[in-house]
Amino acid sequence: MKIAYCMLYTGNNFDEVAKTIDYLISKGDHVFVMINDDDTRDNIFLSFADDAELHISNRQQIALPADLSLPRGQLYQIMDAQSYSDEAEFEFDYFITLTDGMLPIVSKEAMDAFLTSLNGKDVYYVKSDTNTDKELKSRVEEYSFFTNSYDFQKSKLIRAMNTATAKVCKPFKKRKIENDDTVYLTYPWFIISNASAKLLAENMYYCSTNFKMCLYPEELAIGTMLKKYVPDNHINKNVWVAGKNGDYTFCAPVEEVTMDTIQKYPDALFAAKLIASEKEDEKTLYDELVTRYNPDNDYELVNPENNK
Repeated sequence: MKIAYCMLYTGNNFDEVAKTIDYLISKGDHVFVMINDDDTRDNIFLSFADDAELHISNRQQIALPADLSLPRGQLYQIMDAQSYSDEAEFEFDYFITLTDGMLPIVSKEAMDAFLTSLNGKDVYYVKSDTNTDKELKSRVEEYSFFTNSYDFQKSKLIRAMNTATAKVCKPFKKRKIENDDTVYLTYPWFIISNASAKLLAENMYYCSTNFKMCLYPEELAIGTMLKKYVPDNHINKNVWVAGKNGDYTFCAPVEEVTMDTIQKYPDALFAAKLIASEKEDEKTLYDELVTRYNPDNDYELVNPENNK
């Protein structure tokens, strides 16, 4: 199985993102990554200059959770991956989206076996839709402001301003989705087949047209597009672990996960950013996770900043 991992990294920890990239490409898969921090992006570029499997996103270099830039950037990454594979005369079997610190927690062999078992279907987790969920319908109708602020997720003041402004504007302007399509609420991560990815790329306009100024559009846009363009190609399965209880919390920053929580979900394939308990060493735990994907890889990366 040839996988294109579509990553977003909003931090500035070179070692964290470099090790993640290194282990993902060590088995021949490719990584397409948006890195928000300029220095980290430059150092990753220098460190992986000889690795054809690493692709730093240039069409859209940065993205923010809770903002349209995230699903739009992921769609651009899919388009870039398809362009690259066309030139290289091969096809990616699957496209997998990853956000900050997220890692596969199974071996490459186990991942390939799972993807093979899908028979070309997509995996993402649908929670509800606007036909059955009145709160979701109301959320979709509202226009959100300030989501492109770097501090949107952290600042209570900015989020409060957004809520107040959205409520004031809603009586005068409600969002209408093209053709009154049903909008689906999903986890913000996707395992997308090559055939489905091509349809997403061909219809990218739908994302920007319908989800501009939308709150946490990464939970709405891509899942809705998949349901619209490939409705019969979906397996509704949760293979992600996030937060203290293992469940993703909607309309909130992705919560870190402990090793104890990961171990409670033996069927999971991916885990959010790992956090150590007081008695654990975070680096040791992180190394344990990344070596699950390729236990034989012991390559050590050197941060170019250390050579200045």
